[in-house]
Amino acid sequence: VQETRANMSFSSQTKDELVESCKLGSTEEKRSLLCGITHAAGSMTLGRGGIGLQYITENSSVAALTVRLGRELYSVTAETSISEKERLNAVSNVVKFTGDGVRNLLNDAGYGVDGDEDFELGYIPPRLTDDESKAKAFLRGVFLGAGSVSDPNKGYHLELVCRYEKFAATLCDIMAGLGISAKFLPRKSSYIVYLKDGELVSDFITLIGAMNSTMAFEEARVMRSVSNHINRQQNFEDANMNKAAAAAAQQLLDIEFIRLNAGLDSLPPKLRGAAELRINNPEATLSDLAEMAEISKSGLNHRLAKLSTIAQELKDK
Repeated sequence: VQETRANMSFSSQTKDELVESCKLGSTEEKRSLLCGITHAAGSMTLGRGGIGLQYITENSSVAALTVRLGRELYSVTAETSISEKERLNAVSNVVKFTGDGVRNLLNDAGYGVDGDEDFELGYIPPRLTDDESKAKAFLRGVFLGAGSVSDPNKGYHLELVCRYEKFAATLCDIMAGLGISAKFLPRKSSYIVYLKDGELVSDFITLIGAMNSTMAFEEARVMRSVSNHINRQQNFEDANMNKAAAAAAQQLLDIEFIRLNAGLDSLPPKLRGAAELRINNPEATLSDLAEMAEISKSGLNHRLAKLSTIAQELKDK
């Protein structure tokens, strides 16, 4: 089931792009890609026909790519179907592989069904990632099978869901070898390899070949940066305005206290002038008042501070 592009998530768009731009040159790269998908979204089945493989993905493009690679590399028999869960309002694409090629695929992926290797859950054979092109292909497969990336307009977060701790740890090592520092943590019955830094997320989707998504991601990052800068500037200005308003209100209270308890005539001429200036211009800024009084801003501020001191002395008495 293909979502309309307008309603697609950023993750879905990125996966569709990865499938559409999948131009792997060598058989080894294709094998690494399919093995990545297998580790991320595949599960072994047993039936009358022997060992089988089943893949479940919400993305129909990923399902189609899995079928194409399985048939090309291992001559498997592939069946596809749709699974709908009304309670969760979810639709999944189910791909089933059967035939003799399934055993070869599982062995290549490192599941050791023929006992050729020391089998351990989550084991990734080094041959799948022993050069940069194969490592990138493998990571692309893992992202297609069990990856997600948030809408960059809302935040920066990419994660790869792993079933085994060893697999998650090895993925982090592979990514580190390509210059991307990832971390992992347990979540319920899984392990999550994640990136939260915007630059690292951008580097990862570039690494696995989603260049259009990278451009969209970077554009959103720039827009968010500009927006955040404007908001910070506005908040700074608002804070200054609030601070100035609070100061003006306190000055008016002090002057009124002096007027009621001692009278403004008790003040020296310069202080009385400053008091009357503030009374007549209650919303003016300090700069505006200084300009009206034709004195420096610091000079006027000194006079207003002196009025505050006089008001406090009267309160103390």
